[in-house]
Amino acid sequence: MVKPPAPPQLNKPTMSTRFFVDEEWWKQSDKDFRLELNRLCEEYAGEPMPEKAGDPSIDWVDPLTARVVRVDPSMYHFLTACCVHPDFITERTTLIEAVFRALVAAANVPMTPVELSARIGRPADTIYKTLAGRKVFKGIRPYLD
Repeated sequence: MVKPPAPPQLNKPTMSTRFFVDEEWWKQSDKDFRLELNRLCEEYAGEPMPEKAGDPSIDWVDPLTARVVRVDPSMYHFLTACCVHPDFITERTTLIEAVFRALVAAANVPMTPVELSARIGRPADTIYKTLAGRKVFKGIRPYLD
């Protein structure tokens, strides 16, 4: 008996798929996204992020793309004081950690493997192969429009 072909995978990521950090994944995994950002902030800025208190949003301009994104004050502090440290992403930072940091350092604006490659200095095809698999690392998932 001939085995039928496998059905095509729906929404399989491609090199043009944009990825983002899914905060819902963090909640479902019983992990705290803000706690992770706070840890990074303390490590690189020497101080914790201020508490998120429902304050009005602030415009933040991505220094690489000039894209304007509305963020809460604690995220603004993270973007302007914590992730601007020169050692925030280095060649010694693991691939997943570098991708995670690049995404949050861009206010979690979804990016393709090519865009991520430009930010972290790693091959786009390696980023794609890592992120396109079934396993979700640090909440990094394909962004479905």
